[in-house]
Amino acid sequence: MRYVPPILALLVLFALLLLLMRWGWGRRASRQTRAGLPAPAPLTERAAASADADDSATGVYVATTLAEQHLERVTAHGLGARSRVTLARVGSDGADGPAAWLLERQGAPSFTIPDADVVALTTAPGMVGKWIGGDALLVIRWRLGDTLLDTGVRLDARADHDRFLDLAKEHA
Repeated sequence: MRYVPPILALLVLFALLLLLMRWGWGRRASRQTRAGLPAPAPLTERAAASADADDSATGVYVATTLAEQHLERVTAHGLGARSRVTLARVGSDGADGPAAWLLERQGAPSFTIPDADVVALTTAPGMVGKWIGGDALLVIRWRLGDTLLDTGVRLDARADHDRFLDLAKEHA
């Protein structure tokens, strides 16, 4: 019986810390939104249907960060949540609209990165939330409004990683 008060105090402290972390996450998101970061283009059903199975791959969406600041996570508009993702590249063949990169996420908002906004497709050893080493992460550097962002994806198969890098070189 003498251990009940310290255990309850620790549980209350733990719950308070969780609430403070959630509050901080929300404040960061609202600060980024107030700073003028617009929402990315949503994934439309038509765009998702136009993604060819050969130009898609599954993996883990690691995070979106400010460009070259891989510890500054962007939390606005759901971009900070880690999730499973299907990454697809759709070309511009007229009917389906302009070329774009589609990120269909599970349990988080899916979005589209228009090709016109992509600055570079590179690799990185890691970013906030996942550090692997080497060139394990596929990083899409893109412009959202006036902000330059890096979106990191860890694809399940290395062959898909290399294929997307080659695909980006072809379209550059």
